[in-house]
Amino acid sequence: MVMKKSIIAVIAVIILLIVVLNLAFSFTGQVTGYEASVKRVIDGDTIELQNGERVRLLGIDTPEKGQYLYKESTEWLESLIENKQVTLERDITERDKYDRLLRHVYFGNRHVNLELVKIGYAKSLVILPDEKFSVEISEAEAQAIENNLGIWKYAQIPDVFCIGINYFHYNAKGNDNENLDDEFITFRNSCTYPVNLNDWILQDSANNTYIFSNFLLSNKTTVILHTGNGIDNETDLYWRKSRAVWNNNGDTLKMWNKNRDLILDYTY
Repeated sequence: MVMKKSIIAVIAVIILLIVVLNLAFSFTGQVTGYEASVKRVIDGDTIELQNGERVRLLGIDTPEKGQYLYKESTEWLESLIENKQVTLERDITERDKYDRLLRHVYFGNRHVNLELVKIGYAKSLVILPDEKFSVEISEAEAQAIENNLGIWKYAQIPDVFCIGINYFHYNAKGNDNENLDDEFITFRNSCTYPVNLNDWILQDSANNTYIFSNFLLSNKTTVILHTGNGIDNETDLYWRKSRAVWNNNGDTLKMWNKNRDLILDYTY
């Protein structure tokens, strides 16, 4: 009788372990996944959870502010997961340098990261050691390119998805006209090679014009364009205006490359 009870107890422990292991693994059975609630979508590859944590979608890169399909990719993600429950799955790295969680995101059985690539709203961005699903994402990207979907419709424009708006500080502290250096735009080169901005043109809605001169923006770096006066260097450029340019209640920024292809079109 004692022997039977011991066998039953062992079987019960084994069953319990199986249940726990099944719950601990994600869709792939390799990495732990857990439920979370999405508070808002920040852009096509970044979301904020109800607990305040920000999540960067792994393995992909979507258009930045002002770039082609920035609005469309952001709105697609909003319609799918904003204010909804998702499953988050990590790879190797827990967080990026901005302290954002790095995750694959699932809505039901839909792998959101992968779907963004399939419809052409994102390109592949694999950063080692986080290469899980890199094959699937690369294959989806190849199909999107072949079918000329989404961002790939604009691939013929040189450097079209390199330069984006990283931060737009159009409302300077205090009186804008008295604090022109605090009215600025931070541009980022997200490509893996330097981009020569010489003869690129920037305009606001009132046709105030800034022309970049002999400036090479290194790969994966930023440059700040201030409205006020200063000495140009590798990290900061100056428009040298005597009054504020960007309207606090709304404006439009447009940027063209030297061939006069429209690169950025951003309205706030």
